[in-house]
Amino acid sequence: MKIQSQLFCRLAGLTTLGACLFVSHIAVAQLAITEVMSSATTTSGGTTVAANSDWWELTNFGSNRVDLTGYRFNDNQGGLLSADPTPFQGLSIGPNESIIFFQSNAPASGTPQQFKDWWGAGIPASGQAVVYLGNGLSSTGDGIRLWGPTAIDDQDVIDTVDFGTAVRGATFGYDPLTGVFGLISTNGSRGVFKAATSDDIGSPFATTGPVPLLILNQPTHISVNPGDTAVFQVVARGLPRPSYQWFFGATALEGERFSSLRVSNASPSVLGLYSVRLDNGQGAVMSSQVRLFLNAAPEPPVITLPPNDADLFLGQAVTFRVMASGVPQPTYQWRFNGQNMPGAVESTYTIGSASASDAGVYSVVARNNLGEVTAQARLSVTPRPRLVVTEIHPAPDTNGPVRGHNDWWELTNLGEQAVSLKGYRFDDGSALLAAAITITNDIAVGPGESVVFVENMTDVEFRRWWGEGNFLNGTKIITYRGGGLSLSSLGDAINLWNSGAINNFDTIASEVFSTATNGVSFAYDVAGESFGMLSQEGVAGAWKSHENTDVGSPGVIRASNRPRLLSVTKSGGNLRFVWVSVSGLSYRIQSSPSVSASEWSEEAGVVASAAQTTAELPLPGGSQRIYRVVLVP
Repeated sequence: MKIQSQLFCRLAGLTTLGACLFVSHIAVAQLAITEVMSSATTTSGGTTVAANSDWWELTNFGSNRVDLTGYRFNDNQGGLLSADPTPFQGLSIGPNESIIFFQSNAPASGTPQQFKDWWGAGIPASGQAVVYLGNGLSSTGDGIRLWGPTAIDDQDVIDTVDFGTAVRGATFGYDPLTGVFGLISTNGSRGVFKAATSDDIGSPFATTGPVPLLILNQPTHISVNPGDTAVFQVVARGLPRPSYQWFFGATALEGERFSSLRVSNASPSVLGLYSVRLDNGQGAVMSSQVRLFLNAAPEPPVITLPPNDADLFLGQAVTFRVMASGVPQPTYQWRFNGQNMPGAVESTYTIGSASASDAGVYSVVARNNLGEVTAQARLSVTPRPRLVVTEIHPAPDTNGPVRGHNDWWELTNLGEQAVSLKGYRFDDGSALLAAAITITNDIAVGPGESVVFVENMTDVEFRRWWGEGNFLNGTKIITYRGGGLSLSSLGDAINLWNSGAINNFDTIASEVFSTATNGVSFAYDVAGESFGMLSQEGVAGAWKSHENTDVGSPGVIRASNRPRLLSVTKSGGNLRFVWVSVSGLSYRIQSSPSVSASEWSEEAGVVASAAQTTAELPLPGGSQRIYRVVLVP
């Protein structure tokens, strides 16, 4: 694509596109090809005009006479170099005048008068008919090109028309409303009449117009891949038919003088604004500016955001997400354990309520025409753990000798399996996952074990507050910091979610408390499975803090007198008992001959040293025995 120099604009001090347009565009001759006969019938009536003579009509829609000397024409098989200038020598065409150019390969038998005789009384006496040799028009489709005396290449045409297969004996004309060429003449319409000496029909010298110039379809923005071709197109009406000049920004594009512009081998250098100016001598109009965009170079898919593993509890929801880059944009296909899932073709895949059968490997294939790439995630689905908020201290003593104590709360595992808390999240009564604090510690809480979470205090500071000697061995203290989580002494809540939760309501543990008593914690009654009782010094393991008058039992819960017995198994000649316990508390193993017995025999006493206790007894002899483990009050 060549770009014509606009030096004249710069020399004239003109910087706008409109200014350059008007000083750079020469006057356009207002000439149009208005009718073509490419398949005449055999003439009759004794006329000497050769049979099947082709002819075409040229009309001047302007207000000035035009000297046609130096003009040339050809059909659509020839170009400017072989065009015929002979018919135009010494010829001129006046305003609103039409001239007929008709072919004759026997000059002696073809004269202007004979053409007039052929078409009869419908021909005006002053009408010019010019004979030419050669350049016959094909009845199966052809065209006419007209060049002015200053034309320098094939594209520098004054007017051009193309037409298809002819109807024998009928001319091609133009639509008087749009100027579009190619309508087949119908006798009696648009000035069409029957020739005097044949069955041919046409309307020589009977033209109407002009048709005002108007853009019907503006060019549009185009996006293409590097190296591809972009084609801008404008559709207009008008007679005379307009000439075209395409622009890149404010620069005229040399040789681009048709209704379409083809930009080949698209690259960054040709990106920008394009427009086209139309001129038919009676008026000029500028199209809207449109932009050529360049798509990114083709690239194979690359996973930019892989799906994450998820650990769910039964009934929870999960959404796997993936993002992939590539040109063209990749499509997706999700798989479960290697098998395609019908309809799972979006960038996300959701399981609304997980069951055990949903556990497995979920993979996603991102694919375009350059290749494919796969990413996968693992989903585990397990029963919900029995995690319980067992103590909350939202109102530390503010009247004691030591200040700076903060809120804390306690979480206890009342289930039978250890639970990893890494990735779990918690919030206050607002219960918003988006505002929740995430547990980043790699910490597990075993069966019967309690973990304490304290705001903005270190492990050492917290233990000093409550007295180091009061804590059970191995009690875990977790510090959290977050401006959005501060427990209100007027009533609030603790909400806990696991790492897989996606809904605010999908909590693993949640406890609400009312207005607090200064210095006293709220505690959970394991036996009654209820929360909200106030701690009392010396009751259910509660004590008074070392530094103030606060009362609570951080790391120790009010244990049930019915400990959870995990298993009873035979081990050699013994019975092995395993139960959930609280370190430091005493338990008894008892037996009786039946469940309904009123008397239970003491078999062993054990002081627990961990969250899970194991003890063995000899196998009983004789009749069956029923065993139980009880907490010593």
